Amino acid sequence: MKGIKFLISSVLFVLSLAAAAQNITVKGTVASTDGEPVVGAYVFVKGSANGQLTDLDGAFTLPNVPADGTLVVAFMGMKTKEVPASPSVSIVMESDSEYLNEVVVTAMGISREKKALGYAVTEVGGDEMTKSRGGLNNPVNALQGKIAGLQITSSTGSMGGSSKILLRGVTSLSGNNQPLFVIDGVPIEGSDFNSTDTARGGGGYDYGNLVNDISPDDIENISVLKGASASALYGSRANNGVVMITTKKGNSGKEGFGVSFSSTVGFEKVNKLPKLQTLYGGGYGSDFETVNINGTDYLYPDYATDESWGPKYDGQQVLTWYDLAKWEAGGKQGNPTTSEWKAADNDIDTFFKTGVSVTTNVAIAQSSKNSSVRISYTNSELSGYLPNSSQEKNIVNVNAQAFSPDHKLEISANVNYLNQSTKGRSEIGYGDNNVLVKFVQWGHRELDMKQAADLYIFPDGTQASWNRSGWDDPTPAYSNNPYWSRYKCFQNDSRNRIYGNLGASYQILPTLKFQYKANLDFFVDKQFERSAVGSQEQSKYNEISRQQYELNHEFLLTYNQQFSNFSVNALAGANLMRRHYESVQGYTVGGLAIPDFYNLKNSIAPAQSSNYESNKAINSVFANASVGFKNFLFVEGSVRMDKSSTLPKNNNTYFYPSVTGSFIFSELFSPEVKNVIEFGKIRAGFAQVGNDTDPYQIITTYSQYTNIDPTTPGYRLPNTLKNDQLKPETTNSFEAGLEMAFFGGRVGFDVSYYNSVTRDQILPLSVSGTTGYLYKVVNSGKIKNTGVEFAFHATPVESKWFTWNTSLTLASNKNTVLELMDGVDYYRLTAAPFKAEIGALKGQPYGVIMGTDYVYDANGNKMIDPDSGLYLSTDGNENLGSVYPDFTGGWTNSFRIGNFDASIQIDFSKGGKYFSTSYLWGMYSGMLEETAANNIREDGIVLDGVIDDKGTKNTTKVDGIDYCEYFYDGPAAMSVLKSDFVKLREVTLGYTFPVKQGSFIKSFRVSAYGRNLGVWGPDVKHFDPEVAVTSSGNIQGIEGGLVAGVANFGFGVNINF
Repeated sequence: MKGIKFLISSVLFVLSLAAAAQNITVKGTVASTDGEPVVGAYVFVKGSANGQLTDLDGAFTLPNVPADGTLVVAFMGMKTKEVPASPSVSIVMESDSEYLNEVVVTAMGISREKKALGYAVTEVGGDEMTKSRGGLNNPVNALQGKIAGLQITSSTGSMGGSSKILLRGVTSLSGNNQPLFVIDGVPIEGSDFNSTDTARGGGGYDYGNLVNDISPDDIENISVLKGASASALYGSRANNGVVMITTKKGNSGKEGFGVSFSSTVGFEKVNKLPKLQTLYGGGYGSDFETVNINGTDYLYPDYATDESWGPKYDGQQVLTWYDLAKWEAGGKQGNPTTSEWKAADNDIDTFFKTGVSVTTNVAIAQSSKNSSVRISYTNSELSGYLPNSSQEKNIVNVNAQAFSPDHKLEISANVNYLNQSTKGRSEIGYGDNNVLVKFVQWGHRELDMKQAADLYIFPDGTQASWNRSGWDDPTPAYSNNPYWSRYKCFQNDSRNRIYGNLGASYQILPTLKFQYKANLDFFVDKQFERSAVGSQEQSKYNEISRQQYELNHEFLLTYNQQFSNFSVNALAGANLMRRHYESVQGYTVGGLAIPDFYNLKNSIAPAQSSNYESNKAINSVFANASVGFKNFLFVEGSVRMDKSSTLPKNNNTYFYPSVTGSFIFSELFSPEVKNVIEFGKIRAGFAQVGNDTDPYQIITTYSQYTNIDPTTPGYRLPNTLKNDQLKPETTNSFEAGLEMAFFGGRVGFDVSYYNSVTRDQILPLSVSGTTGYLYKVVNSGKIKNTGVEFAFHATPVESKWFTWNTSLTLASNKNTVLELMDGVDYYRLTAAPFKAEIGALKGQPYGVIMGTDYVYDANGNKMIDPDSGLYLSTDGNENLGSVYPDFTGGWTNSFRIGNFDASIQIDFSKGGKYFSTSYLWGMYSGMLEETAANNIREDGIVLDGVIDDKGTKNTTKVDGIDYCEYFYDGPAAMSVLKSDFVKLREVTLGYTFPVKQGSFIKSFRVSAYGRNLGVWGPDVKHFDPEVAVTSSGNIQGIEGGLVAGVANFGFGVNINF
């Protein structure tokens, strides 16, 4: 709390400085050769990070400019221009290749011309983050398909769910593989807190990544630093790349007051559900059972069996669960009614409603001549597509800067506060209250959702379930009524978070600058889960509270100088990181004593609790220098040394260097050649990056447990032996690239090749039980990643009234597990709930599905048992395929017609597989469409395959039910599906109203969007592969119990005053 009070008081101090500051610096305008203002040009002081974007009138005001300084103006598609600093300037820019002018944000927040970089950096503007704001359950998902080599998998139907983000493949067998997120210099926690069961598809809730806490409305731009060469300055945490987010600021130096308002109304609609059979009802067997009630005979189905191998729909009058429940709810007066035996009038699609979200942002900016403050407030309210689901977010951002009268001292503060509350997240995986498990894997196909909603609770508070234990026993046998699950067994959670920084910089000399920042990230996260008394599963109540703070002190000294034909940009600095994490959790034992009272004291047996604390510290020093020659040849080198508290003293310091270079060969071309080849650049780089581990992996300690005699404390060793000789993981990475632009920048591409090897992996490997342990933490294992990335862009048409831009990204990553440990060829990452597991197999890609396979003959035909007519299965597990794709990509086309604009984006992924628990049990239980196709239940099926090594075709017919139930007893490969897909990711349409210059309204735009509108692929009949393969942590490729695929669409308005 001291850190929070410190930041808040600092903001108030900065605001007071903003009111007092009065000195002007440089005011000017930027226009094109035809006199039109250039909006969004970047004007900065040469050799520094002090810069501003021009406004809608092409105007800017830039403070803190040395009297003898030089202004650099850059804008995509125009020549970079340098002018001497003076109080008033008018700058005219000429058209040129975008490659010669593009300025990007690099490590430590330093803005640099992209042409000087020897590594791959991709920048995305903030407007891309808000195009379909209401359709994003995670703002990072807006980057899908837009950046080559960035793979984002997300569950579109999980409210506020996680997104798994990979840059250039997996580098660590058991550690974190997500990139580091840095917001305005603040390294933020971006992981999730999902349980092990949730990660492997075994149940639980997806509570989302912490990067969900960012408001898209506050994002100015995002820079993605892909390789180790680009991210080395950030140290071990950036081993997997860096996603740098720069937030919006006030326009320092320009006097005035501005307000922006935006609002989006979004809708979410389930658009992808498995195709289920509609010919047969629930139970097991083709005949009804009979019961006599008050002298009347009734036919009734097998309520207790939660499968759909029951009688075919024939219109008979039967005693359904709903008829019995109504009769019982009415006190069993008279006789129960009956219902027609038929397919449900209200099938599972009617269970889901149309979700509605409203997101509103208001931002106020106040600027004086050399200071500014921007305050933004975002409110987002979502009523989800699942019954009893909702989420509300409130985000406040304060960003302020002020300068001293002599223009040398700058003080800045950036504070973000989030308050979030959520109710009714969908349970995912093979959980008791994941309604889709009971709709697809198990269930009665005649179940009518309107009836289930009408009566899910009896007057006495007990449950009315379709899955009765008997005609006279309403106790749920295996499944809850889906509305009971949603209204009685829901969860809720909350999060409060504050992150930001306080900084100061001082211009010691025109070429030398010192800056300091204190960066804080603090959050408190609480989760509450419940199952009601009367549920099929044992009633329970669990709660967990987590909090973490991370404080980074960053010191930076920058030097920038021009010597004749040479330019020098250098920096040196240090970082001190301290992180503290603690959690407390409690859970009931033996169920709940009193219904609807959710408190740990309501536990039948004594409730249990546990707590955990961890601390981590990293001290770092780093340096970087870039030398340019005649603006076409650049060499850059960097070094960093980290000292980590999580490693042994003799191995806790690790050093890693990087060196890059770029050669702009087009500068050597004649003017005639440049008319065609406008820009050409070759780049290459090598880097070495270290990585540490989690706290407390080096010392084996005792843990307490409950003894038989509770008055005598008991202690025991853990099942994992720690290692006091651990050393850091090391990644060596090489990359090379070619950038080209033609015809004045109308056509261009960027291609990259990379090769990285990570060795000395820190992971727990199995050891002999004779040691007294099951695992030992060791340095072992080596992973290699090689890949190619390609980004293409073109402007086929460009005129005053019509412009067409197209861009294409492609990326391919080949991952290979080179080594594990002497004598060990396989390392299990996790096991699916049934039949399969995910692991690392030596010589194969990281993340392969292991399970029993078909038996094949020499010609690749599946072999069949001639007696049973069923597929033969291998005796042990085999490699059933990698869970990661061979290549990914995205194709975006944007159009401008007058004041109208539109865009369409298509994403695609080729290769990769996943194991589907829903397909396994959906076939086993007679739910999926295939279980009733082609009269399989009446006529049986002859499977395609051979019965001997001679290739003799199978002719043995197998009973349809036996074949479907063989999905559990037969090869696991029967439930492995392809992950290939093509997806209509996003469609947007907008109109910008013309406004008069100088009017009260500066801009006015309305827009509409649609997101995740369709998916195509070889195995998309039942599932959206992107939703199915999404898991958390390092786990991917297990579908334990899916959530629905959801399409999003909506409308928005943006007004600037």
